Amino acid sequence: MCIYTVVPHMEKRGGGSVVIVSSVAGYQPMQGLGPYSVSKTALLGLTRALAPDLAHSNIRINCVAPGIIKTRFSAALWENESVFEEFLKQTSIKRLGQPEDIGGVIAFLCSDEASYITGETITVTGGMNCRL
Repeated sequence: MCIYTVVPHMEKRGGGSVVIVSSVAGYQPMQGLGPYSVSKTALLGLTRALAPDLAHSNIRINCVAPGIIKTRFSAALWENESVFEEFLKQTSIKRLGQPEDIGGVIAFLCSDEASYITGETITVTGGMNCRL
């Protein structure tokens, strides 16, 4: 609903870019986070469904699916040392992501350098295996 609220304003400007934030949990549901994971999977599908619908208006729709990013939301995963060590085993880059890691990808997707990208999801997971 938020996207369709802004679409008329983007059309008046000649187009634009929308970046939806999903999660790695949308690809790989996390134990105890079933409803969260399902909602993030829905965002992956929403990205794919909206992209062709809005392309005629020069509006690009893309998605970012972060892994574990060091925020208050994920504190339960990185404050507990044993849980944190298990998490690190799943990543190629042996560290937590930082908010700036996500911000840079979003800035790229909103830029002219990404003008030929729509309907895509970029995973930012430190190499966590989450899709083919």
